[in-house]
Amino acid sequence: MIWKSFKKIDIENTVLDYVVNQISNCRKLEKIVIATTELFEDNVIEEFCKKKEISCFRGSENDVLDRHYQCAKKYSFDPIVRVTSDNPLVDPEIIDLAVEKYEKGGFDMVTTCNKRSFPYGISVEVFSFDALKKSWNNAVLYSEREHVILYIQNKKIILKYII
Repeated sequence: MIWKSFKKIDIENTVLDYVVNQISNCRKLEKIVIATTELFEDNVIEEFCKKKEISCFRGSENDVLDRHYQCAKKYSFDPIVRVTSDNPLVDPEIIDLAVEKYEKGGFDMVTTCNKRSFPYGISVEVFSFDALKKSWNNAVLYSEREHVILYIQNKKIILKYII
């Protein structure tokens, strides 16, 4: 099975290659970590990370919120900048803009996703570790465990900013 992240975009590069290349051009990011599942079939993602000298975190398949929380905790990320691996058009300037808005605005979350402000494929979320921890501690619905920021959006318990 070939994951959509490993579909070729051109002769040499996959979707994941493009995502990593784009993120690598961000001025505001210090470290890239790819968070994937512990499933055997995701060993290919870990191998990709080793080859590219990128950190890889492996966690729950279905509890994506837990995977992100455990990853952020392990690497002491605060804030967390989340970009999904199937968005090859992610723009480093938009990521940097989201991080800058987060840093200057006193927000718990900055997103391009809540109200679509950019086309699909350019999504980025920046949120505090505290907001992630609140979600991790309180989210009980399967949908809130499967989608990392859904609890934050549903409960509207924290201040959000949409760029």
